[in-house]
Amino acid sequence: MKTRLNHSTGRRRLGSGPPAAALALLLTALPVTAQTNTPYTATGWLTGVPVPGVLFTNALGQVGFRGNAHTLRVQSTDARLTGQRLAFADGAYQADGTALVWGAAYQEVGTFDSTTNFTATGGLWEMTYHGTMPADNSLQLHIVGRGSGGSIEGWRFEEDLTKAAGAPWDPADPYPYTGTIKPPPLSTNLVLDDFSTPAVGWTYYGAGSYSYTRPNEQLAVNGYWPGVTTRTLIDSYTFGGPSSPIWSAADGQTLETRVDLVNLNASATAAFFVLGNLDGLYAILKGHDFVSLHKWSSSLPWGPITMFSYEKVQTPGSNVVLALALTKMNTDVVVTGRVLDKSNPNLVLYERSFVDTPGADPALTSQEFLDLSGMQLALYPDLVGAPITSAGGVVGVFQYNPDGQQPAAIVTFDNLELGKHEVPPLGIGHVVALTWPDVGSYSVEGAPTVQGPWLPVNDTVSPGMKQTTVPASQPAQFFRLR
Repeated sequence: MKTRLNHSTGRRRLGSGPPAAALALLLTALPVTAQTNTPYTATGWLTGVPVPGVLFTNALGQVGFRGNAHTLRVQSTDARLTGQRLAFADGAYQADGTALVWGAAYQEVGTFDSTTNFTATGGLWEMTYHGTMPADNSLQLHIVGRGSGGSIEGWRFEEDLTKAAGAPWDPADPYPYTGTIKPPPLSTNLVLDDFSTPAVGWTYYGAGSYSYTRPNEQLAVNGYWPGVTTRTLIDSYTFGGPSSPIWSAADGQTLETRVDLVNLNASATAAFFVLGNLDGLYAILKGHDFVSLHKWSSSLPWGPITMFSYEKVQTPGSNVVLALALTKMNTDVVVTGRVLDKSNPNLVLYERSFVDTPGADPALTSQEFLDLSGMQLALYPDLVGAPITSAGGVVGVFQYNPDGQQPAAIVTFDNLELGKHEVPPLGIGHVVALTWPDVGSYSVEGAPTVQGPWLPVNDTVSPGMKQTTVPASQPAQFFRLR
């Protein structure tokens, strides 16, 4: 039996599964399901204020309110957003009479008859909101929610409320909403190859003499470059992988490939792990005492190789998981390389990210790399051009061969996987109030720069949403969901 990583949950599943070739052919025939967002409008009417809440003034003269609860009848152009809503409100008044308001709300999905009697039809929206209430009792709110149960399980919505001025708590005043309902976050995973059957549809690249064999239902990559003096990464390397599938990432989506690194022999400088296609690729090199992140572009023959990071770090040369991901954010791509403990995939042994923009991004020079690593390799600056957003998974080996006398380099892999998922939106409000939908096992991390170091930020849980506040103690701070 083989132990395989299911990276949507961070857990292991046991079983050899269907042959990898059949899985690859199946995926080629079944494209990843597209996400469809549906706009809607809705109108709410106040139906009651069972708990008015408490108005208070603190020692500094600041006025706030807590604990208000009110109910609304909501009619929407989308039946999934028609129902009975219960909202809880807290707030704080400002010097100009405007109140900052926030809270949680819950809406049962259902229908109303002519006498406004409500019948629940299944499903509950759990939501949070924040916004402002000026002195004229108008409202501007931003609301996000997630569905539980029935036909809305896992669905999400995001809407804005803009209510006109009026008397406080007037049942005749409409509450107009405009929003978008969104499908559950995309999460698709595929075992590209578990190496339990002969290779089908694989393509191999490299220099020198190399072979790909499958002893013990694993993949052994053997490279040998006698007489070759290494001056670029492509002088003494080989990598290979399935020719398909190649998946594409839309905005807010992440492509990630993972593979088990079973063993890295003493003659191998690094395991070569790639996410990309024939037009270009990103790569993580995991050596015995270093990890580096690269980009290769096909704009020039066999190059150029751009190195975005190189770090001396001690991570095991066996029984770890290599992970490489790209996340499309508008015109940019965030590339993240990680080394995980195989026995506990939630234990991150190493992680580093860089942002690839359409412009020329900062990269290591050959001299900087020589100073850091002791290896003399020709590296190139990043070129202007669109980042890579379509990719498959590829594995291989690199050997730095300064004298052409090094013995064969061998790396053993297992369980090559490709995944695609949607990144939940991370909302920032009131400077340091962070909110995100309660979809999957995400937690928030903060860093002074986009390169890190990333450290956990403690968070609290609200039904349907998660929210945390952090002190504004730094001139600049970046946040992400992990």
